[in-house]
Amino acid sequence: MAATETPSQYLESHYLTRELARLGVTDEQLQGMRFRSSNQGRPFSRWSYTWLGKIPSHVIPLVKAYCALKWLVLENPPYSRDKEDAWQLVAETMAAPTLAIGERARDAQSKRAKKPRGKITDDGETIDQVIQKLAVNPQCRRDTAKELWTRFWHLLMEKDLDPKEVEDPENAEKRTYAYDFKNGRKEMTFRRFQCVVSKARAEKRKSR
Repeated sequence: MAATETPSQYLESHYLTRELARLGVTDEQLQGMRFRSSNQGRPFSRWSYTWLGKIPSHVIPLVKAYCALKWLVLENPPYSRDKEDAWQLVAETMAAPTLAIGERARDAQSKRAKKPRGKITDDGETIDQVIQKLAVNPQCRRDTAKELWTRFWHLLMEKDLDPKEVEDPENAEKRTYAYDFKNGRKEMTFRRFQCVVSKARAEKRKSR
């Protein structure tokens, strides 16, 4: 904080404040973001917070860091483990690409909404076509289906389909990826992936 700045001026000009405003949080909502008085006696990791009205969902993970910044700057509490943890949260939030991730997710969602039904990519491919192209790619022709499964994950990431691995509590060996499809989610099991790979490679051999 510059010597000529007041705590309020420092908070107002802080990067985190400006980013929240840019992402759609109003001045009134910024003023209403604060820790609850019921936090007294709890460790900082369990402190709860509140805000006014409805805020964009993708900024909610940043609210606690902003509340911490306000508490540190405006109240200037004496040294404590809570104060140390609060500064660490602000620093980690500033270092993490949270805002960029939120922006990419929103852009990707908008793009997906405009895709033709049944298609998952911007160039109109279906999920099976994505797998087929991967299976017959000359650079991957020696890869097993298990090795291609990892490559498939990265392809889903590149296409902004937000892949998640689905765990089956009854069968730890059952591997499944969930990915964005139309306005919801769809799943691809490794067994089905393996079948698509085998069929694509068999058809490739027949065409030679």
